[in-house]
Amino acid sequence: MKNSWIVVHGASGAQGAPVVRHLLAAGHDVRALTRHGRSVDPAAQAVPADLLDTDALAGAYRGADGVVVQLPLVFAPDLALAQAESVLRALQSAGVPRVVFNSGTRLPPAPLGVPFVDARVMMATRLAEHVPSATVVAPAITYMENLVAPWSAPKVRAGELAYPLDAEAEVPWVALDDLATTVVDLLGMDSPPGLQVVTGPQALTGEQAAAELSAVLGHQVRWRTIDPAEYERMLAPHLGTEAAAGIAAAYAPPAPGAPPTPEPDPAVLRTGVVTLKEWASRQDWDRA
Repeated sequence: MKNSWIVVHGASGAQGAPVVRHLLAAGHDVRALTRHGRSVDPAAQAVPADLLDTDALAGAYRGADGVVVQLPLVFAPDLALAQAESVLRALQSAGVPRVVFNSGTRLPPAPLGVPFVDARVMMATRLAEHVPSATVVAPAITYMENLVAPWSAPKVRAGELAYPLDAEAEVPWVALDDLATTVVDLLGMDSPPGLQVVTGPQALTGEQAAAELSAVLGHQVRWRTIDPAEYERMLAPHLGTEAAAGIAAAYAPPAPGAPPTPEPDPAVLRTGVVTLKEWASRQDWDRA
């Protein structure tokens, strides 16, 4: 699929920008959909996108060989689902032949009552009804980039890796560059799978992850498991109260009686190549 037109949602965001970069490097032409029509790469064609304007979306999609869908972090229930519905209608209206949907998070088997998660569950469930070739791509658990985010990086610099995961859980942290290369490869496959789960090359406990950061930063970093409420308080000054509550809710234990999120079938796993230590060595921790 060289020299194909690929439309990328959220092209200026943390997850979209690496996808654009890797698509351009692979020889694709990129139409970058962003809220204000600003592209992070001058080689991409920037197009403003209102996810509720189905006709405008269909126009942006028309003629594309593929679309990479990435939904924004929206926490109002009606808005989150309406945006997903609009994207689905536009994909079908434009006759898009291939879609890769980056869910951005590990998806539960059913809605949780968390709007940004539920919109993604709906998109993943219904996408194949609207396009001939559809793949959902997701991280096995979470991303390395969360550790250099403004709510985490100051704590890491001060010697603490605080995250709402069990200390003994072996977490295969995923680099966004590995997710992006997976998206590019899926777009080029003759028969892509319906689901691809990206896992990092190492499964690290909390203290092991902290040790990797310690080796790069040159001082001791300790792991500390926090609960979703504390994570919400960390996020709020940077993302706002609504977004912080919505993201933290995704880390809350399942409600009594709710089906647990199943472990992915090994057949759908793809292992990335970027280790946590390698990723950490590329970050500007002094400025993060």
